Amino acid sequence: MADDSIRDFKPWLLTVCRNEFISLCRKESRFTGEDIPEDYIDDREEVIEGIIRKEEYRSLYRAIDLLPDTQREAVMLFYFSGLPIKSISEIIEKSETNTKVLLCRAREKLRKIMEGDQ
Repeated sequence: MADDSIRDFKPWLLTVCRNEFISLCRKESRFTGEDIPEDYIDDREEVIEGIIRKEEYRSLYRAIDLLPDTQREAVMLFYFSGLPIKSISEIIEKSETNTKVLLCRAREKLRKIMEGDQ
């Protein structure tokens, strides 16, 4: 259940930024491209990338919330807490092999959710 608005966010944001820049240029008729410091462009790109990254993380967290409880717990323990498979298997009271299978299925389900297949 990926949100189409999240997937289309980056192109939308870049279009808005471009249009705002063009509007600013029109307001300042004496504007030349040489007036923009080069580091300003780099900073702006970093800000945009940061916003996009935050939206991608939000989308990922929503997808994780859609996982069954055991898969969600295993994913959180493995990726966010950095626990090894052995420790996770003890916590969720499953064998190490079963824990690996759980993580594999969780990753596959997350991939499908993020791609919008489900």
